[in-house]
Amino acid sequence: MSIQATRQAGVAAGSALSPLPRTGTAAGGPATLEGHVASSDDSSHLHDQDRARPARVASARPASRPRRKGRAFIILVAAGVAIACVFLALRYGLPRQVVGRIVAGSTLVVERNGPGTLDATNRSAVSARVQGRIAAIDVDLNDAVKAGQVIAEIASEDLRSQLQAVVASQEAAKVAILQAKAERERSEAEVANAQATFRRQSILLEKNSTPQGSYDEAQAALRSAEAGMAAAEAAVAQAEAQERSAEATVELHRAQLEETTVRAPFDGVVIAREQNAGNIATPGAPIVEIVDPSTIVLKARFDESAIASVEPGQKVDLRFVSQPGEIIPGHVLRLSRQVDTETREFTVDVAPDELPRNWAIGQRGTAVIAVEVKADVISVPSRDIVRRDGQAGVWTLFEGRASWIPVELGEIGGSLVEIRSGLREGDVVLSPGRIFEGMRVRGAGDAP
Repeated sequence: MSIQATRQAGVAAGSALSPLPRTGTAAGGPATLEGHVASSDDSSHLHDQDRARPARVASARPASRPRRKGRAFIILVAAGVAIACVFLALRYGLPRQVVGRIVAGSTLVVERNGPGTLDATNRSAVSARVQGRIAAIDVDLNDAVKAGQVIAEIASEDLRSQLQAVVASQEAAKVAILQAKAERERSEAEVANAQATFRRQSILLEKNSTPQGSYDEAQAALRSAEAGMAAAEAAVAQAEAQERSAEATVELHRAQLEETTVRAPFDGVVIAREQNAGNIATPGAPIVEIVDPSTIVLKARFDESAIASVEPGQKVDLRFVSQPGEIIPGHVLRLSRQVDTETREFTVDVAPDELPRNWAIGQRGTAVIAVEVKADVISVPSRDIVRRDGQAGVWTLFEGRASWIPVELGEIGGSLVEIRSGLREGDVVLSPGRIFEGMRVRGAGDAP
């Protein structure tokens, strides 16, 4: 039996076993069964349905969805690869304009730079030596003063009264001296009279012309007169001592009164005013601060490695933040002989040949000292140095592409830094910026 005949027989058997369709009247009468015989046409129809059903079932299965997702993923990957290729082509294939300079030997002036601040070697915080109320301050900020000029006055009524009292005591001591001297003169006269009487009685006694009692009385009178003379001398000495003590007391009070007038210790300029009239001045508390402009120096700090190359008298270029681009000449005045144990720096006092405009104590500046001149040195601007993980290097041009190479740095001269190894004459150094390894470069040449 053929496969088709067998399939038809199965279909016919299935039809015979399936319930027969019910028919009814329009009025809803009892249903009747109608016989049904599968003809060959019906078998063919059923066979066609049987063949079509599996196709519809297969098309409704979800198994086809993963195949669609796979196709989308492949498309996405392909798009990503295409974008990456375009990005890489643009990044590494498209040349970029970069400024560069050809390396060549040149002269390098080795410099030592030291930051510092303005200070003065002759600088004084002027204060009162006595306590009291400040009656007046006669100077203000930026005033030029002369040595001995009055700076401030301290109220001194009490000291003036005390001075008057001790002056009166001194006058009294002088009067006492006059009285003591007068008493001494009287005593001298009494002694002279007693001496004459005693001599006369002595002569008379030798001639037995006077009794012994008269001689004894004359002798006693002489001794009394001499004792009075000694007392008068002592009184004069005491009066003179009292007068000297009174004079010293007067000088002391005059000095105290003089100290109520605060004066400038030297010619200079007032750079600070710490007190006002009406405040209580105490010894040691500054009223104003004065500096001598002729002693102003820049106290610059240098690394201890430069201490052997700096000497007094060396020429120095001074640069100040307040005057960018301007250079003020100066010279090394002296070196400190002490190195800071923490910063490992030492201090150099640099005297400027002229002061910066509107100078101020504490003003920041930089001292640049030329210590050596090197010839035929390979150097690059310090701004071209690029560090990677602490290693200094530069961007160079190699076969049309940017390449970073490490270098060994040497001395510094202005904006240039010596390259001891890593570069040769003729190499092209690129100015750093938006440069990356392997970037194609065009237009690299001598930079201005």
